Amino acid sequence: MEKLSTEQYLQATDFLKSKARPLEKALFEFEFEDGSREQVLEVLKVYQNEDGGFGNGLEPDFRCEASSALATTIGLQHLIRIGADESEPMVQKAIQYAIDTFDEEKMGWEIVPEEVETAPRAIWWNYGGDWPWGNPSAEMTGLLLHYKGLVPEEFLEKLTAHAVAYINEEATNDFHELQCLVKLMKELPAEEAEKIVARVQEIAHHSVTTDPEKWHDYCLLPLQVVSSPMFFLYEDFKEIIPANIQHLASTQAEDGSWKPTWSWGRFEDIWETAKQEWSGVLTLDNLRVLRAFD
Repeated sequence: MEKLSTEQYLQATDFLKSKARPLEKALFEFEFEDGSREQVLEVLKVYQNEDGGFGNGLEPDFRCEASSALATTIGLQHLIRIGADESEPMVQKAIQYAIDTFDEEKMGWEIVPEEVETAPRAIWWNYGGDWPWGNPSAEMTGLLLHYKGLVPEEFLEKLTAHAVAYINEEATNDFHELQCLVKLMKELPAEEAEKIVARVQEIAHHSVTTDPEKWHDYCLLPLQVVSSPMFFLYEDFKEIIPANIQHLASTQAEDGSWKPTWSWGRFEDIWETAKQEWSGVLTLDNLRVLRAFD
């Protein structure tokens, strides 16, 4: 299996330390170089609002300051990655934001707030879009399960039951939703995960792009779902994983980063900033998965 060369790794490292956002730089140093957890927390605080939710461009494709469910899932995933537990005030505030913004009628969360339309953003980010329930509500459910000590037990049981029923009866083949379902699977108790594993596998086979000719376009790569050889979907895609690793190794840019395969289609000057930020996010994501596969 092809590996990233030492030179390529050093180029990626240099990019993350010199050209990525302070957040991705701090996360890289924490995860790969025994860096400071406190530094990650300090940088992440910039993106958390008084209401406990995350915003302020944490998701680079929409730049509004207001909190959103989507940005809050990203913030909480970062907190989990550095081992922040229920005693961490940032976690407590974010979980309370999630509880406060839960929509009983939708049995979930609105993906972005109305304020999204007041700020520069990608052409697909508008308020009230027809997003499938799982994006981001399945992922948010998983995050509440991870921090279940901060969540009312009855509420969490009801939400988990809804998620399981939705996945088996209504989940789509939208690959963004699949990514949220996969994150939920990591947090579900074993007996609940067992109820949906077959359906998630079925969706993955419809949603993951296994044709290498299409990997240069905007699509869901096998390694974006199978994050390590230990993951439950590994057996489903293990034959194509080596080719996908080779694809990652061959598509690194000259500056050491990996670039987004999409563009906004408007706000071109601000897109250049977002594109640079995405390059940091994608570079760190790719180093994580390449390390997981040795």
